[in-house]
Amino acid sequence: MKIILNADDFGMTHEANLGIEKAMQEGYCSQTSVVANTNYFDEAVEIAQKHGFMDKVGLHINLFDGTPLTGGIKKLKKYARSDMFDYRPGIIYSHLPFYKDEIGEELEAQIQKYKKAGFSLMNIDSHHCAFYDIPVLFALIPLLKKYRFESVRYIGNSYFNGKWFREKYGKYWIETMDKTGLRHVNYSSSVATYDKNMKKRNPKLIREKNVEVYVHPVLIGDHLIDNYTGGTHLKESFHRTGLAKKQFITSKDI
Repeated sequence: MKIILNADDFGMTHEANLGIEKAMQEGYCSQTSVVANTNYFDEAVEIAQKHGFMDKVGLHINLFDGTPLTGGIKKLKKYARSDMFDYRPGIIYSHLPFYKDEIGEELEAQIQKYKKAGFSLMNIDSHHCAFYDIPVLFALIPLLKKYRFESVRYIGNSYFNGKWFREKYGKYWIETMDKTGLRHVNYSSSVATYDKNMKKRNPKLIREKNVEVYVHPVLIGDHLIDNYTGGTHLKESFHRTGLAKKQFITSKDI
């Protein structure tokens, strides 16, 4: 089994930038994905240029944090407040194509900023899984073709929890994304979920040749922390879960 080890949230904060810089340099991640609409985006670009991993940075589309890059979405009360993202569409607006044009305008601005910076991995994922929602998915799909993205993170393993609606909707999401023809792996999860599924010998993980595991590195003092797990030390978790012994690849290798 080969692992795409993706560091989410590059560019989100100064601490995230330092954490991902260290994780990439020390081999704890094989690629990362950057948030384009924050004050720390330019710092992330400088770090990737300095260490020569511009070709290992995908786009982490973001509708939750920071300031939108476009004006239309700022007018939508379910998406922004006081010119800042405040994403709370609720179940109806999440599953019907409301405000697809305004969302598409914002996504395109983030894509353009990513490409203008010179990043070239052309892999895409989303902050807090925003592109699971129908308006975001429908807005994004034509942009994937327009800007020639090559790969995408599929709906996460933990989404499928046995509930009827999730099983049916997750299948629909996969069928819709399949039509883009973008490369992807069939399994993706956090380190904690990966570890749990490995211990359970979950066939959805064990049978796969390539899988994706995502982390959220931040550097706090001298400590490299996975922010997603609430403070797990990245180095310790990599050795404990056996990830340190795996072969790492990038999205271009699938």
